[in-house]
Amino acid sequence: MSPQDRQRIAELPLTVTNFAANQEVARQGSAPSSCTLVLGGFLYSHKLARGSRRQITSFLVPGNIADLHTLYLSSLDHSLSALGPAVVAFLPHTALRDILERSPALAGAFWREAFIEAAIFREWVTNLGRRDAIERVAHVVCELAVRLQAVDLARNLCFSIPWTQTDLANSCGITSVHANRVVQELRRLGLVDWDSKQVRIRDWNALAKLGDFSDDYLQLPAAVKDKPLLGQKVASTSDPKH
Repeated sequence: MSPQDRQRIAELPLTVTNFAANQEVARQGSAPSSCTLVLGGFLYSHKLARGSRRQITSFLVPGNIADLHTLYLSSLDHSLSALGPAVVAFLPHTALRDILERSPALAGAFWREAFIEAAIFREWVTNLGRRDAIERVAHVVCELAVRLQAVDLARNLCFSIPWTQTDLANSCGITSVHANRVVQELRRLGLVDWDSKQVRIRDWNALAKLGDFSDDYLQLPAAVKDKPLLGQKVASTSDPKH
């Protein structure tokens, strides 16, 4: 971005708010007057089927604008909640529209983000519709690792995320019991070390192959792709040489 566009971004008015784990940030059907920027922690978008069965439709990581489409659509067709404690900034629609009208370059950047978000949704539809349970979980883990790497929150094939196995199940369209079995199988195969708050990928290439994962749809800059986190196999942390 040009210095002028950087200044426009820096001068955006915002309201910073803390949310507790699982606290609702925005409700389906509401008509927000601001967009939600994730500053810390994670959000997730979700919908309910038959009134009680939750389907997580995306995870939002720091740097993501969770509801950019509300700039042009009058109401939310899904809900947003915090996955663990989270910090968000609310950006008024009026201020965002003003800087986008003034700067074609910023407008192009925001459109690019909207298109990448759409690509992620398409990948999730494919994941839910055409991969089995263990492939779905592997794909979600790979995607999170790459997206968190891009914002320097995944290092040494390891990232922290405050999800439960119910959250994992709800993102992959399976039961919590099935999610537990899948996690145990990934451990047995030597692909991951996984506890309640942290995932360490032990064999990136094998996990990506299992999940049929390619990061092409994320449209990552070359500088991110060149980071040394991915495309490698690491020894177990119990190995005395590491």
